[in-house]
Amino acid sequence: MDYIQLVEDLIFFASNHLDLDKLDTVYVRNRLYDELNVYPKGELPKPIKRDVDYFVARFTNHYKKLKKDKSTIDISIARLFDLVSPRPSVVAKKFNELLKKNAKAATSYLYNLGVNNYYIHAKDIEKNKVWEAHFKKGPALEISINLSKPEKNNKDIAKLVGVKDTNYPKCVICEENLGYAGNAKKAPRHNIRIANLKLNHESWFIQYSPYGYFTEHMILVSEKHMPMEISTRIFKIMFDAVNTFPHYTITSNADLPIVGGSILNHEHFQGGNYLFPLQKAKDLFTIKSSKYKKTKISFLNFYNTAFRLKGKDQDQIIEIASLILKKWRSYSDYDLSIASRHNTITPLVRINPNNEYEMILILRCNTTNKEYPDGIFHVHPEYFAIKQEGIGVIEACGRFILPARLIRQIKEVEYVIDHKLNKKEYLKKYPDLVNFNHMITTLKSHPKMSTKEYINEVGRNILLNTSVFKKDKRGFTHLKQFIKSLHL
Repeated sequence: MDYIQLVEDLIFFASNHLDLDKLDTVYVRNRLYDELNVYPKGELPKPIKRDVDYFVARFTNHYKKLKKDKSTIDISIARLFDLVSPRPSVVAKKFNELLKKNAKAATSYLYNLGVNNYYIHAKDIEKNKVWEAHFKKGPALEISINLSKPEKNNKDIAKLVGVKDTNYPKCVICEENLGYAGNAKKAPRHNIRIANLKLNHESWFIQYSPYGYFTEHMILVSEKHMPMEISTRIFKIMFDAVNTFPHYTITSNADLPIVGGSILNHEHFQGGNYLFPLQKAKDLFTIKSSKYKKTKISFLNFYNTAFRLKGKDQDQIIEIASLILKKWRSYSDYDLSIASRHNTITPLVRINPNNEYEMILILRCNTTNKEYPDGIFHVHPEYFAIKQEGIGVIEACGRFILPARLIRQIKEVEYVIDHKLNKKEYLKKYPDLVNFNHMITTLKSHPKMSTKEYINEVGRNILLNTSVFKKDKRGFTHLKQFIKSLHL
């Protein structure tokens, strides 16, 4: 490998895509020489136009020759891209200058920077298996098998034994991650770039997910490391965020375990240039209000329990949302296993093409019992093989993020079906299908059903599991009681 040529190509790439200033090229060139342990012996070669994936492939081969393991290679590549990226202060300054003129230009700048400096793994994201799940009755869902975020195997896990961990950074989205080297337990953050901003007079910052689960998967993070909450204050911040980024949907995970996301200890929102299946859902019925005449209040025709508030008066929408939240937090219906202390809401906000605000509130409840110790309104055990983690805002909005292991396990299940193996036989051949009895039994009894169709049904059934008011006569009776209690 011609490393001197590689360095010149990378500098040329950074000059065109990462705002590398001409005055900094000598400095960066020497830093790269030092990192790669090479030095020129003559005249420098002319640079060749390359893309980011070219460099990732060459650097990966370089570090493999040095017999470095996967986590060390990731750290080393992140460090190289950090060297050719603008400093965080430069990025933040340019972002905020762009934001004053055009929000879309600002977010495009920060997002494309993340792609070009390999913080956002765009090529890996393209490998994800994504399809729409259509049903004879009910709106479509989106299913994604996530291949961009590598799963740890037993060998990877074994390497973690004895690796010391610290409380620094406090979590994976803290501002302390800026430039953090990473280790066997924590991903490298050398090349992450963020931009600070004010939301409802509070200090926040914007960054992007390296393993984007949807278009321009953005994360808004509070500068303070403090627990998630759902409150009127949060609603106000969300509306300020959507006013700042009117082309984005802004969402928040719920603030309780089981029904919340994976990071409950640091307040943050997710969003992006994306419309979720839930947002495309039609109204099942509208709720008339004599008090709130500027806002259309409706109940959505979707699998979970969700209300939509639509109008141009954001203060009135926030007032209604706060009323629903307050009532839901104090609402118990023991016939349906709903207990007030377990209740919360998953909210999302956008500005629609008619320049109206649309706020959706998904009612959530994390009660448990002996039959469902992992959550009554959580994924039920027969579906654990497909999805066991908490149903956060992305899944609750109708886009399922499923683990990469399913690619292998689907083929194993298809083999079991084709060869008519019994449980003893298939567990001997495929021990990791121990939780797949429901899937295998269902497919054997429905020979025309494909594995993909089964997964589609599971997605719908999971959302039905999470619904606090089921879509049946009993559920609607109790739903009407709750709506009546709102005194809208």
